[in-house]
Amino acid sequence: MRSAFVFLETSLELVPPEIACHPSVAFDARRRGKNPDSIILDDSKHHSAMKKLPFREKRGRPDIIHQCLLLLLDSPVSKDLEIYVHTLSGHIIKVNPKTRLPRNYNRFVGLMEDLFRKRRIVAGNEILLEIVDQTLSDILAHRNVILMSEKGRRENIGKYLKGDFAVCIGAFPHGDFFPETRKMLKNANIVSLGEKGYTSLYVTARVVCEYERVRAVENR
Repeated sequence: MRSAFVFLETSLELVPPEIACHPSVAFDARRRGKNPDSIILDDSKHHSAMKKLPFREKRGRPDIIHQCLLLLLDSPVSKDLEIYVHTLSGHIIKVNPKTRLPRNYNRFVGLMEDLFRKRRIVAGNEILLEIVDQTLSDILAHRNVILMSEKGRRENIGKYLKGDFAVCIGAFPHGDFFPETRKMLKNANIVSLGEKGYTSLYVTARVVCEYERVRAVENR
């Protein structure tokens, strides 16, 4: 078992059936030559369609996980980690640290659409991305869990980034974690970077930098 970065309730999903016939979704799908229910939900393109979706403030922002994964995968320490993306719909995506994600957002969205269709992305003998048959509880079991939240204690995150840890970072734009997610994190160490909420990208950057510092000290 290796230490893990887990992005929680990630705003990454296919267009839900209840809005697949909305004009903004249908236009976007037709423009791209795809079926409406096979494209990624994107608030910038489907905003008018999303108005009546439940907990819509958390949805339609795949750019958040795109930015966070690019940052994490750029770091040399990512090669020693397991990386998981837990989506709002409960899917678990395992990301191979060797993956070189497209830096272009539109290409990233296309890759995610392929992943939801095929359930895995393979290059040569390497599985780069895979929707796995695991739950969030499975991933967190037997690990020291750290949840990054403005509601936590303000302390040095570095002291937790040792041994078999799983650092959890929300990857949605607004709102709070669902009760069922909170339940699975009930034994987590809740750590805050400050008194206000920060973007997922900023939190990821701070944690990655601190983990790099911890690893540098350990390797002296």
